[in-house]
Amino acid sequence: MMKRSTIAAMGAIALAGCGGGDASDRPSPAPAPAAAAAAQPAETSASIVTSVDWIAVDEGARTVTIDLVAGSTDANNRWNFNGYANGEATVVVPAGYTVTVNFENRDPVMYHSVGVLERQASYPAVFDEAPPVFDGAITSNATSLTEATAPGGGTETISFTAATAGEYALVCPIPAHAVTGMWIGFDVSESGESGLRT
Repeated sequence: MMKRSTIAAMGAIALAGCGGGDASDRPSPAPAPAAAAAAQPAETSASIVTSVDWIAVDEGARTVTIDLVAGSTDANNRWNFNGYANGEATVVVPAGYTVTVNFENRDPVMYHSVGVLERQASYPAVFDEAPPVFDGAITSNATSLTEATAPGGGTETISFTAATAGEYALVCPIPAHAVTGMWIGFDVSESGESGLRT
């Protein structure tokens, strides 16, 4: 007796799962993807710009100071900027501001550099040249394996005007570095936004 009722119950469950049974007993369908998307806020966390202690903005002087550190963490085999690599974060500065980048290389072994370059879907293993998008927006000997900013605490400061709004990138153009992820976004905002987008 017990076996027959168990089998009957399982059959009823299977029938309901396949569409049998009264329509009023079925759960209402999930909203269509478009309707679900419309219910979500338009702004995602990736579009929110937040303040961080290594980006200082002086609106009166129209300046931005960025303390950018290569190899600050073990992320991406130390080939990172302030712990970010592979475009995981984007520095945002207002258009027309003078930007000073205080660059430090804490990687104990490798030379690193930084330049504001065109943002690309992928970067070459070796840069024939690495022209910055703004005059002065690149460290010295930026493509050299032995003459860029020295490992173990080497520093360099660059300064430039973020003259044109757009989406760019902070890139290490030393051979093999950018192609393996040593780059983050650098956006120049017409709206005056500043900070870090993650």
